[in-house]
Amino acid sequence: MSNQDDLAKRMGLGKTESGYQLDSKSLLAGIGGPLGIAEAVLPATVFSIVFAFTREALPAVASAAGLSALFILVRLIRRQSLQQAVIGALAIALAAFLALRDGGQAADYFLPGFFTNAAYGSAMLISVLIKRPLMGYVAQLLFGLTNWRKGREYKRLRFITLIWVGFFAARLAVQVPLYLTDQVELLAISRVIMGAPAYAGLLALTWILIRRIAKDESGKLEGELKEK
Repeated sequence: MSNQDDLAKRMGLGKTESGYQLDSKSLLAGIGGPLGIAEAVLPATVFSIVFAFTREALPAVASAAGLSALFILVRLIRRQSLQQAVIGALAIALAAFLALRDGGQAADYFLPGFFTNAAYGSAMLISVLIKRPLMGYVAQLLFGLTNWRKGREYKRLRFITLIWVGFFAARLAVQVPLYLTDQVELLAISRVIMGAPAYAGLLALTWILIRRIAKDESGKLEGELKEK
């Protein structure tokens, strides 16, 4: 798979004869498919339910980690990406260690997610600050907008990148205070709501905005050619 096709898949796009398109099937694949959604939603849900009944970190973490491990096993049986399975296993091990270590607490199970969101959000923000917004490169790769840094598209692509920054910042703004106040059940619920459903909405919005920019640029170029 080419870099272009891989990026398109991550953005929830499907390849057609006329280019890339967004539909319910491709969007579902972009957020990981049914298995990926289950991986994102069910462990946190199970964690919340078990902790609500037991008020103990060990059974809650064990239940969530065991379910996540089961999903990894399913991926291996299906012969899907081994790299993804290994990364998933390491993430589970780290989350479990943080929650069950001496001095740890149940909410520490969600700490790795904070660092992930902070890393992605920081990368997006830095790209804006150095005037190379990452969504510009997405538009370039998918639609061939090679001159976007010098045209009117720059500000619009910068704005889309800032939307992504806001998305990751919003996750942290909601979840970190819940972590600091040890509201474990609400933290788990927010993790579910701001996970796959919110991410799917962000992918759809990004596609709509970038496609509009590409269409506007195409129309402008056609107009310039007619004038000549």
